[in-house]
Amino acid sequence: MPTKLKSEQTPNELGSGEQFVLNLETPNGLLHAAIAARGASLREFRLGDIELVEPYAAESEAPHCAGQVMAPWVNRLDHGRWTFGGEVLQNPITLSEQDNANHGLLLDYFYKAVESTASSVTLEAIIEPSAGYPFRVATRVTYALVADGLVVTHRAENLADVAAPYATGAHPYFKFSTVDTADLTIKLDAATRTVTNERQIPIGEEPAALAGFDLRSGVRAGDQLIDNDFTDLARDENGLAHTYVSSADGRGLDIWQDHNFAHVVLFTPSFFESVDRGLTHAIAVEPSTSAPNAFNSGKNLIWLEPGAVFEGHWGVRLVL
Repeated sequence: MPTKLKSEQTPNELGSGEQFVLNLETPNGLLHAAIAARGASLREFRLGDIELVEPYAAESEAPHCAGQVMAPWVNRLDHGRWTFGGEVLQNPITLSEQDNANHGLLLDYFYKAVESTASSVTLEAIIEPSAGYPFRVATRVTYALVADGLVVTHRAENLADVAAPYATGAHPYFKFSTVDTADLTIKLDAATRTVTNERQIPIGEEPAALAGFDLRSGVRAGDQLIDNDFTDLARDENGLAHTYVSSADGRGLDIWQDHNFAHVVLFTPSFFESVDRGLTHAIAVEPSTSAPNAFNSGKNLIWLEPGAVFEGHWGVRLVL
């Protein structure tokens, strides 16, 4: 069973909640992950001494949504509002400076474990009906260590008696700690970049290459701030899209996502607060099923019929 913090501790005392610790011996060494209950966050992920995500302290909240699951929408919801059945529904504003509701309703939800092994855990969160989202949807996320990395499975079942809009995604910040993150190269083959306004609400699309975001040959993470949604992703024979985060010697990470994840957001801040409280470059690769503000635009939004189930996968393959 995954190791958990003491159950008598309250969520507020825990910061990020119960900790589910996963380990797997592989030919390349010990793979380790720690999943925090708050937001079902991938709080730690490493191979031996090589850190593969930006970790943070268990007693802290996730900095910049690190590792958390986004649902039932991803990225921004304009003014926190959308229209359903001719009625305007309001969700809490979580980014006051942009007047947006950011990354869904589950960032501060303390997920519960429903299944576990030494190398995997399945966490559940049920979205209860609210003024801004009047549906009951059961969600699960499974983290499973495998010989060459990590597989993450997202599942959602509509428990309401009407069709429910749904999107999901993840918000990990990747690294390869043998190299300064600023010196890592990011590669992505995406045909389209989502154009946003000053509040990061989509206002159109444009060819990624023409917009100066042709990432097929790779860009150094520290050379520019990227904070963009990409779609029309190139896919391999198995339908997987890939974002590569690599060091100069070719080692690094292949972050893959299946056909259910039509978008990926890249975010490369230079101001991520590291576990030792310093500021560092970071690389968020966010597999997402829909576009930002999809509750209003409908772009790749999933509508779950009553009783219907969604399941999608993304993961990380270690390139060694």
